[in-house]
Order: sequence, then structure tokens, then C-alpha cells
Amino acid sequence: MPSYPIYRGMAAMFVAVICYSINDALIKWLSDTYHPVQIIFCRSLFVFLIPLGMAFQKQSWESLKSNKKKYHALRAVITVLSMVFYIYSFGHLPLADAYALAYVAPFFMALFSSPLLGEKVTLHAWIAIAIGFCGVLIMMRPGSTVCSFGGLSAFVAGVLYALSLVMSRKLSQTESDFSITLWFMGACFVISGLLMPFYWQMPSLNEWILFVALGSVGGAAVMAITRAFSLAPAFIVGPLDYLTFVFGTLIGYMIWGDVPDAFVVTGVFLLIFGGLYLVYQEARRKPFVLVPALVE
Repeated sequence: MPSYPIYRGMAAMFVAVICYSINDALIKWLSDTYHPVQIIFCRSLFVFLIPLGMAFQKQSWESLKSNKKKYHALRAVITVLSMVFYIYSFGHLPLADAYALAYVAPFFMALFSSPLLGEKVTLHAWIAIAIGFCGVLIMMRPGSTVCSFGGLSAFVAGVLYALSLVMSRKLSQTESDFSITLWFMGACFVISGLLMPFYWQMPSLNEWILFVALGSVGGAAVMAITRAFSLAPAFIVGPLDYLTFVFGTLIGYMIWGDVPDAFVVTGVFLLIFGGLYLVYQEARRKPFVLVPALVE
């Protein structure tokens, strides 16, 4: 049955956005009690077990061979740092505010795509980046809750997250989605595991259930977003991440009663406008062809 890779990539990104929204809500809930390192460790453990179990079941060890182990490890270190900053920001900001600042990711993806993927940063991309930066300045105005170390953490997390996604697309040129996910989560598990003796706190039974749920949803998100960036260009699927603001706002309101103020909404509007402007200009500059591909 034929299907279109671009559309499949967009669908995978939509699934990833939903999973990440649930994932982040669980992280925010757990961050009141547990250190970010322990949350990353438990999440990585359960996420790692999913593709590892698939490898045993399918006996697909050949697909895990890689000549870019150092690149995998570097991406894992960058992503662990991103997760630490994200978790810290979730513990000190409403979900919507943390998402809003992390929306710098699509703009930095455009910047990182140049040296890593050989994609030229156009004048329109610089205009979009400038619009997005104005949005960040509005949100991080002096005296706001966003203008804090929690806000800075969300911003840094967004930059590192963008770099991780572009590195994932680079790896997808030679590696399978399954290999990228397993190597990535295995490295995250090892890195966070080395730090665990300093931060471990025994969870209760109910909290173990939350950690298992976090790992399951997180694993689905990692595999979905890896698939999305292997099927479609970064400038197409990246802006779909803006939907997390919608889901994050709804979840934050329903659970914690958080409502973003007018400055945050204005800043997000500029970020989304800049991102959509970038997508529109990139589509005009480099039209893509939806070539049918057979489903494996």
C-alpha cells in the first residue's frame, strides 16, 4: 500500500507531541519530590527496556551495529543536559511558560542544520530567528516569573534539544530508527546511572507506577520523533512541536490551575509566527515532492 513519507513524518511528529506532553506532565509531578538525575535515570531505564526487549524478540542485533558510536554518545550527553535543564524549569515554571521559552528550538534547528546537514541558512531564516528572539525578550521581561533561572533553563534546554534533533536527522542518514533509539537511551541510562549514587531516593509503589508510565510514554515519544525526522525535513516537522504549548496549557490548567499571562501568549505568538514564516519560505525556496513509498 503506497504512502507519502512527508505525511507519515508529520503524523509521527504529532504522536510524539502528544506523548511528550504527557511525559512532561509526569516529570513536573515527580520533580516536586525527586532530583532531575533520578528522573532521567528511571525514565531512561524503562525507555531502554522497550527497544531492548524488541531486539531480543526480533533478534535484530545486526541492525544495532554502528560506526558512529562516539556521535551517539555525544548526542546522548547533549540530550541528558537538555533534560536536566527541562526538568529544572518544569519544577519552577508552569508547563506552558517552560514550553514557550523552549520554542527557540526550531530556530536553532535552522542554525544547526547548516554545519551538520549542509543546509544553507537563508535571509528568511534570519528574519524568522529575529522574530522569535523578540518573542523571547517579551516573555523574559524583568520582573516576570519567566525572567528567572527557571526561564533561562528552559531556553538552554530548547537550544540543546534543537541540536539533539538535528544530530538525530544526521544519524538517520546511515542508521536505522531502531538503532538510534536504542543507542541513545542506552547511553542516557549509563550517563545518569553514574550519577545515581548521589541522588537516589526510594520511590513508593504509586511513584514506581508513575516512573513506569513515564518510561513507556517517553519511549513512544523518542521512537516517534526519531521516525518523524527520518521521514521528513527538519523545517517541516519541527514547527509541529508548537502544539505542545496547546496541550501543555490544557494539562497545566486542569492539574495545577496554571494560566499563561498576556506577555507569554504574545511571545508565543511571535515564536509561532516566526516558525510558520520559516516553513513557508523554505517550502517556496526548496519545494519537496511527495514521492510514494511502499510500506515495509
